[in-house]
Amino acid sequence: MDEIKLVEILKISDEQKFYLTDSVINEISFEIFINGKRLLAISSLPSNLLELAIGFVFSEGLVTSYSEIESYEMNKKLNAINLSLKIPNNRLQNFNKTKEKTSGCGASLSSSLINNKKTDFKEMLIDIKKTRSLFYEFQKKSALFFKTGGVHSAALSNSSEIKYFAEDIGRHNAVDKVIGMAISDKCNPDDLIMLCSGRISSEIVKKAVRLNIPAIISQSATTSEAISLAWKYKLYVIAFARGKRMNIYTGYNRLKLV
Repeated sequence: MDEIKLVEILKISDEQKFYLTDSVINEISFEIFINGKRLLAISSLPSNLLELAIGFVFSEGLVTSYSEIESYEMNKKLNAINLSLKIPNNRLQNFNKTKEKTSGCGASLSSSLINNKKTDFKEMLIDIKKTRSLFYEFQKKSALFFKTGGVHSAALSNSSEIKYFAEDIGRHNAVDKVIGMAISDKCNPDDLIMLCSGRISSEIVKKAVRLNIPAIISQSATTSEAISLAWKYKLYVIAFARGKRMNIYTGYNRLKLV
């Protein structure tokens, strides 16, 4: 598969040394152009690049409606895409003005939040047993991780099943890919829960807030800034969802558990 490359290595185990073929992640540099001008390059897997691009422009607030994407042209040889967008100039100006490097391992850029505040958390019911089974399914889908150990995963779920799933070398990329999958499928993600394998940082929270996703659940940790933003923008953050345990960091006074 395109996501994997085979390389020859020298393996050392205890007192033994031997040569073998190992599977490693195939990393590329993917360039996104907006109306013919280069926006940025992202280190990523070579799969689901259209979904990555669409998810990125939506999750960063550059695009708010699919109708604003007039056309796109993918150059597979150069791993580049040009999106022809019909958007106000201030959106691109805001991105360029407030962008900062993300904390992700496929590090790209993220912009500030504008006018996404809600008055209260959305009423939600979290079935703890069902969440546990969702993460069991989530882990089983991570074929690339089992083969290489070199990717993060993200998913969007309706609480009973996983609707969209993606893997990438970066947490942010995996999130953008599942957002792009939902948007391309004409599915509004504001009723879906985001599942993550990696750390919930402030940039991940920002992406969820822009798409009105009500909750993020991760197997990993979260950060102080992510928690602060999630309280401010009324987003449920649940981390360390492993086995029979989880930590609810925000909205616990509104969340219903069964």
